[in-house]
Amino acid sequence: MNNAINIADQKERLRALDPATSFIVQAPAGSGKTGLLTQRYIMLLAGVDAPEEIVAITFTRKAAAEMRDRILQALEQANSNQPPDEAHEKHTWELARKAIARDREKGWQLLNNPGRLRIQTIDSLCTSLSRQMPVLSQFGSVPAITDDAEALYLEAARNTIADLESNEQWSDSISHLIQHLDSRLVTLQGLISTMLAKRDQWLRHVANPANPGLIRHHLEQAIVRIIEEALSDLSTHVPKACEAELLALARFAAGNIAEPDSLIVACRDLKNLPGFSLEDRWQWEGLAELLLTADGNWRKRLTKKEGFPAPSTTKDKEEKALYTEMKQRMSELLESLHDSDDFRAKLVQLRMLPSYQYKEEEWETLQALFKLLRLAAAHLEIVFSERGQVDFPALAQAAIRALGEPDAPTDLALALDYRIRHLLVDEFQDTAVNQYKLIEGLTAGWQPDDGHTLFVVGDPMQSIYRFREAEVSRFLDARLNGIGQVSLEFLRLSVNFRSQQGIVDWVNEKFPLILPQEDDIASAAVSYAASESFHTPLQGAAAIFYPSVEKDYAAEASKVVSIVKQAKAEHPEGKTAILVRGRTHLVDIVAQLQQANIGFQAVEIERLQHRQVVQDLSALTRALYYRHDRIAWLSILRAPYCGLTLNDLNILAGDDKYQTIITLLQQQERIDRLSEDGRCRLERVLPILEAALTAQSRCQLRTYVEGTWIALGGPACVTDETDLEDAEVYFQLLETLDDAGDAPDSYALNKKLEKLFALPDVE
Repeated sequence: MNNAINIADQKERLRALDPATSFIVQAPAGSGKTGLLTQRYIMLLAGVDAPEEIVAITFTRKAAAEMRDRILQALEQANSNQPPDEAHEKHTWELARKAIARDREKGWQLLNNPGRLRIQTIDSLCTSLSRQMPVLSQFGSVPAITDDAEALYLEAARNTIADLESNEQWSDSISHLIQHLDSRLVTLQGLISTMLAKRDQWLRHVANPANPGLIRHHLEQAIVRIIEEALSDLSTHVPKACEAELLALARFAAGNIAEPDSLIVACRDLKNLPGFSLEDRWQWEGLAELLLTADGNWRKRLTKKEGFPAPSTTKDKEEKALYTEMKQRMSELLESLHDSDDFRAKLVQLRMLPSYQYKEEEWETLQALFKLLRLAAAHLEIVFSERGQVDFPALAQAAIRALGEPDAPTDLALALDYRIRHLLVDEFQDTAVNQYKLIEGLTAGWQPDDGHTLFVVGDPMQSIYRFREAEVSRFLDARLNGIGQVSLEFLRLSVNFRSQQGIVDWVNEKFPLILPQEDDIASAAVSYAASESFHTPLQGAAAIFYPSVEKDYAAEASKVVSIVKQAKAEHPEGKTAILVRGRTHLVDIVAQLQQANIGFQAVEIERLQHRQVVQDLSALTRALYYRHDRIAWLSILRAPYCGLTLNDLNILAGDDKYQTIITLLQQQERIDRLSEDGRCRLERVLPILEAALTAQSRCQLRTYVEGTWIALGGPACVTDETDLEDAEVYFQLLETLDDAGDAPDSYALNKKLEKLFALPDVE
């Protein structure tokens, strides 16, 4: 900001610094949200008795660290008597001067004790709450928190399935689900494990068997409401100009179909568009069948199956003329609908709607699933207790229990009510159910004008975590009704400090056509809020759109490469970023960039386990600890540091499928049959492997595998320095799996490898 006076939303930014008022702030991309949070935090420091009375909640450690760094930097600068020239920084400096004065008055020494600044992630806050009330959290002493609880989920899943033999009330449910999955126990185990990882999203619904929401009638009524809402939405997308013609042609088509099971027959008496009730669904289905092919595209061919017989099928001149006319009209209608893609998409969604009733076998399976999930959740609690570990969902639930209900707060909640005066929440649009309950618990008992304030900030237009129950409707509801007993004043920031005017104008033009026209809490619909640019436009087009209608990845990749070449020619020192929806979309692009000799860095794109050096190290690890793993042993003999030919490998092990490879390597008659080159290679490698096997129990996992790899000459066989960096990542992973000399769990090793990415090209 060069001149704060000229900022369009400066009034709102100053209003957000009122220390006596609670706010909900909508801050779009580039609007300086972190700076505003920092300023409010610093401003609040000047009015509290202890810095711990202010709590700021962020969603990532990185965001917490950035906010803490900004605050400390501002406090350090405030020690200088020379104010900054830039208006925004000067304002922050003035706020920090007051905070430093308070710091000196109270003797906080924040610059020497930055840990007193309570800027935490949700998970960190939950940990501290659980520790303060171990009995209420039902943890006792807080167990270790694991970032990767998959092994615990799998153990609980195995224990759940094992209860099949317990002859308890849930045994029949387990048996039913096993039969439902054709006795694929591994599949059932994996499904249970996956569900346990997301239990914060479903456990509160199924934990109580008497929950009215689990009653069959109520569930089916919910399905009916979904269907009726979808029909109502579909009706709004029918092009008005085509409505009368569509109805006339639908009646004609239905009158020419003899098969009673055809969906189009339902349109026989259609004089108006169908309604929105359950009974109207079949007429909508008939229209969809008339207009769309089986794969969801507009029809291009019309036959008697769709109610349009060929004129040649009749000798009657009037009928022939009628068939010709109606077929032509239908073709013209389909042609006019070609650009109505929203209507087509809604018709496709119509076909995907579920039945409004459960079949008996479906309901039996659902009931069995409810019982199984409750049992699995109980087994997971036992596993947590036995292992002394918990995951983050368990931690959040424990913190909520420790706080109690809003109308019945615990001693901890009452104590926090005294100790926490100001609560700031970042990225509020991505708040999940448990996180929202946590905020309600922290603010329970707050009254207007009692010195407490809640400050939440976010952008509902950027809500992307609905898959984990982060409903943007909570932002809209809080904007209207507040949170718990706390009323919130709504502020909207509009100035974008990140992008030049051309980009802001382009976004303002396009996104109102994409997002809904109005906010709607029920459907979680968020309208577009326009931004204002702070920076002047740059020369040239701010955004260029290259449409690619057909699904041709090679053509798209070619176009991307041509754009990169053009950008490189126009801006030799500039950089080009390529963003894709999924990593698999980069396959063709990467290949063509390599063909064009264009250097690039790919961050978290290629899986670590796909790198050859890591595959060789993984095989070496398995071979050293599992002598019967023939694939692993053959892999290390084939690896560059040994390099036996396929023919030599076949001579060595092709006629014996039962003995271990190391046993075969110690049979001289087999070695003598190898090629001279093969014998020379084994003469160097075999003693190293034998020595490694002898020393296995005396070394830590990383030291053991890394030392053997170095002795074999692995580092000399890599392609470049990046391979060595990837190898280091693998060795660090082995450190996390070291279990007092025991063999590493191959499954755990593979699962952890799946989550790691190769480093970008260090050169």
